[in-house]
Amino acid sequence: MDLKLDEQQELLKQSLDRYLEKTLPFDLRREQKAQGGFVAFWKRLEAELGVAAAGIAERSGGFGGGAESEMIISAALGRALAVTPYITCQVLSANLLDSLGEHELALRIAAGELLVTTAIEEPQTRGDVRHIRMGAERDGTTWRLTGTKLVVDFTAEADLVLLPARADGGEFALFAVDPATLGNALKPFALIDDTPSADIVCQGFELAEDACLATGDAVLPALEAAVARALAAICAEAWGIASVMVGDTVQYTKEREQFGVPISSFQALQHRMVDMWSKAEEIKAASLLAALKVDDPAAISAAKTTVGDALRLIGQEAVQLHGAMGLTEELRVGHYFKRATVIENRLGTAADHVERYRTLRQIG
Repeated sequence: MDLKLDEQQELLKQSLDRYLEKTLPFDLRREQKAQGGFVAFWKRLEAELGVAAAGIAERSGGFGGGAESEMIISAALGRALAVTPYITCQVLSANLLDSLGEHELALRIAAGELLVTTAIEEPQTRGDVRHIRMGAERDGTTWRLTGTKLVVDFTAEADLVLLPARADGGEFALFAVDPATLGNALKPFALIDDTPSADIVCQGFELAEDACLATGDAVLPALEAAVARALAAICAEAWGIASVMVGDTVQYTKEREQFGVPISSFQALQHRMVDMWSKAEEIKAASLLAALKVDDPAAISAAKTTVGDALRLIGQEAVQLHGAMGLTEELRVGHYFKRATVIENRLGTAADHVERYRTLRQIG
């Protein structure tokens, strides 16, 4: 099997890497955090490179690059530690809308005109949409939503929030909500990696009848497919993050001296860095597996398990080998470690996906 990027994919990777290296060096990222300019930066990147449409299906206004293009973009964003709504909007939300035939909304996402986030996680879901329990009760011409959504990135900044729920009778339904109307139901906060996020706590929250985009048998498969694409993209972002943490650690040990020699000359530390490198290669392989087998739920869970365990080891070793400097604001390794910690827990931990893999293989 030829796993090399084709000409167009390589061009996408090189263009994005050059752009991010020039426009988002680490010092500028820290200024961006202070100014809260994450969405503004992403919109500028979209406008100048047009990457928003790369993975989206052609019928929804995209270039049809699929999970492989999403892998390339997510890995580049990971290397730059760019805080963007790419995965929640262009991957998760766009693929969900495309699967349900909402091509007009997906087209506006592809064009960079609309920021849409999707509220998947609930206290019991852990990345498995079959466990969604938010209820939607129909009352005449209105719907009433009751339930809690956790860690919904870029909610306050979004133009639209998609809320999957269980409608009357237990069938799945998808609702579109203007975040400005959520009021006290919206509980915004920032994650440890600076990503703006929020919980959504609905207690009989009323929606107009036309807020329901879809109900019935098509919703669950669409949700599962969209979450699989998001998990594959998360694995790719982890690949980008891991490569930087390994590279920074090797460089630091070459510069840091102890007993008159660089600590990179100590055999015990060399062994630890080799372990880091090998785990980064595991993440690379897992992200490729996820992109190529995105329609296989067991493969996706296997990839997320591998990524979660490997990324934790790399992050811990990177911080320890940097010594006390590892968690300071001045060095970027600590910032990458924070993002790695968030990724480890997104849409299910390694333990959650081990259990899902076991269940899927038993069923198969």
